[in-house]
Amino acid sequence: MSGWDVAPAQAADEGFQADNRFESKKSSKVDTGADGGNTFTFADENVSRHANGNAGDAPHDGGCRNCGDPAHFVRDCPTKPPMACYNCGEQDHMSAECTKERVERECYGCHKTGHLRSECPDQPAKTCNICRGDHIAAECTVSRMTAHIDSLGIPDMPADDAWKMLEAADADKDVDDIRTAMLAYAKAHPAVTFEELESVFRGSEFNTHLIAKQQEVADTHTIVNIQGQIDQEFVVSIQFSAEPRRKAFAEGWPETPEINMERLAKAGITMDRMVQKCRNCEQLGHASRDCTEEKREREKKVVTCANCSSEGHYSRDCTNPRKQPGKPMECKNCYETGHKAADCPNERVLICYNCDARGHSKMDCLEPRRKVDWSTVQCGTCKEMGHSYKRCPQAPKDDEEGGEAGFGDVAGDAGGASNGGW
Repeated sequence: MSGWDVAPAQAADEGFQADNRFESKKSSKVDTGADGGNTFTFADENVSRHANGNAGDAPHDGGCRNCGDPAHFVRDCPTKPPMACYNCGEQDHMSAECTKERVERECYGCHKTGHLRSECPDQPAKTCNICRGDHIAAECTVSRMTAHIDSLGIPDMPADDAWKMLEAADADKDVDDIRTAMLAYAKAHPAVTFEELESVFRGSEFNTHLIAKQQEVADTHTIVNIQGQIDQEFVVSIQFSAEPRRKAFAEGWPETPEINMERLAKAGITMDRMVQKCRNCEQLGHASRDCTEEKREREKKVVTCANCSSEGHYSRDCTNPRKQPGKPMECKNCYETGHKAADCPNERVLICYNCDARGHSKMDCLEPRRKVDWSTVQCGTCKEMGHSYKRCPQAPKDDEEGGEAGFGDVAGDAGGASNGGW
């Protein structure tokens, strides 16, 4: 979005000072200097043990949390105790295989026994991810578009002022400003629809076109119109042309302006549903830990070594000898093996593409010109044999190149994403 002042504010004392007004909930200590002043230093317990470069052989900052040795992690600790059963504490089985009576564990929320955290009666009220109310998003009745506009901080303004801002943004072809102005106008005049906006745009000869495209949307997302109605059919895309100027944007484009207007009545922008998706049953509305269906076994990814083709390890851990490349490296300057052109110490060797001899180029060749065997030529455009890209019958036309796209799919030089969102 243009017009933002990005110049950093200057500190009052011409320097960067630590802000010690914040106190941690866990500790009331504040990191200060030896004289108690505000010198932006850290207490010893807040400084990495490796801060002075004395990391030793430790692979990363932290070390082993079992024995404290900085040279390894707990997973590699030689003194690591065997894993014990979470239920009975014995070390010969896991809790899922435990045959002893279940031990009541404390709830991680209220620290009382008799229930799990998910069933805790004292757990805090749920907060809606859409309106921040005390309910879940699946039960929210607030308009998704209203909540979306509020979350973006779109300012309140009269509809006439929002329309003037939209006219100015359209004249500049500034897509971010067009998007902001349209949302500001929708906030001031929530009854407006996308087809009404497109109709006025055409009557006012705007540069902006609202195109309703057929586009797949993930089941965790939904398409919302200006009135906040979800599950619309088409995705609104800001364009600067009524026709697709690139083949990449042609898919899902309406065939005629009349069809586009019909689609706009059932179009909107993509938004997250803010609803959980279960990884077990693939249904919306709950997490896998709350799924009532039988747990499904998922295929584990098989690791294959790129060096020896064996399963169970990566090539970086392979103990077999390294594979040698199939062909030795050939220099494209002198055509000798063992080095590349960037490191070549020899003079350049010319090869004639007419007679295949060395020492001269095709331009200086004295032999009769060799006819091109078109059966060996592959087109760079359609990948078929028999012609070059210059003679390709499927080459793109000039009027199909260039152009703009999207409400979030703003195209070409205008910038933007390619997913059709705002």
